[in-house]
Amino acid sequence: MTIKDWIYLGITVASYLLAIIAGVYAKDKAKINRATRAGQALDVLGKLATNAVHEAEYIGGSGQEKRDFASEIITQGLSWFGIKSVTLNQINGAIEHAVNAMHLANQDVEPAEPEIAENVPEKDIVQPEAPAKDVTADGK
Repeated sequence: MTIKDWIYLGITVASYLLAIIAGVYAKDKAKINRATRAGQALDVLGKLATNAVHEAEYIGGSGQEKRDFASEIITQGLSWFGIKSVTLNQINGAIEHAVNAMHLANQDVEPAEPEIAENVPEKDIVQPEAPAKDVTADGK
């Protein structure tokens, strides 16, 4: 076999491999797109739940009233985005996740109460020194 034959053989084998890879991709493309759409839907659900929980917390009410309000906001948002395949359990799970995240964030923000010492000994109290002299701009 000549070098020209080897080149033709390599091109033929590469063409078959490319056709096999394209076939596998075409077969799995629908699965890939579905997974991507599902991931996007869950991402939208999480963002809606975070916003709904914060809004429900701001408005107030009992725990069940807040949950119902947040669930209604999420359902309306999902229908506005055209997402229909989200179950009530997924919505409740997203609400729970958002509530837990909100509580954790609020725990980090709350400042600790400063400790105030009582009956400090007189020797530990800092006394001001002599008052500063009035100095003008030219140093006189």
